[in-house]
Amino acid sequence: MCWVAEILTPTRTVGLIACSFALISCVIAWERGGTGRRRNLAALLGGVEAALLLDMALNLRWRLHDVFVHQALALKLYNGRSGPQLAALGFAGLVAAIAIGGALTRLRGRVGARLAVFGMIVWLGCWCAEVVSLHAIDAVLYEPINKFKLVCLVWVACSSMIGLGVLLDSRLGHNADHLGENSKEILSGTL
Repeated sequence: MCWVAEILTPTRTVGLIACSFALISCVIAWERGGTGRRRNLAALLGGVEAALLLDMALNLRWRLHDVFVHQALALKLYNGRSGPQLAALGFAGLVAAIAIGGALTRLRGRVGARLAVFGMIVWLGCWCAEVVSLHAIDAVLYEPINKFKLVCLVWVACSSMIGLGVLLDSRLGHNADHLGENSKEILSGTL
């Protein structure tokens, strides 16, 4: 029973629930259909969320972090790692900024889609920060709040943005498609 407590820490449990909520929301949004673009977005976000759920369940980001640490130790670069860590975080931040700019442009008029994509970008940025594991950032992300770590609040916020955003986008798309069908019927005089 002790190993279950080690594996299912309160923070990881919150992460698993957060990932599951976002993934289920994406599946529901995908199932609702709507236009192809809305359905494709739900599928894309659902696929990424499924990978994040697998990561959360198997602790893959920390295994990847350990590979980097062992490589740095083998190359005797561990003590000088803060420069490359800052560069990696800077690059991740640049990619996130470009992705947000692209999403704002591409998803114009789709508030739910923008919210969902922004939530995913922030979550992936947090994931990158965890893998890079700069001590100053870790000190903030893993600040204890009772039995939890602060990072789980980021996960909850991001999963809420993803889940609610993708559901809103699919709902608005469904309503627009339904309204479009009624408009055609009205114009053709069949209503």
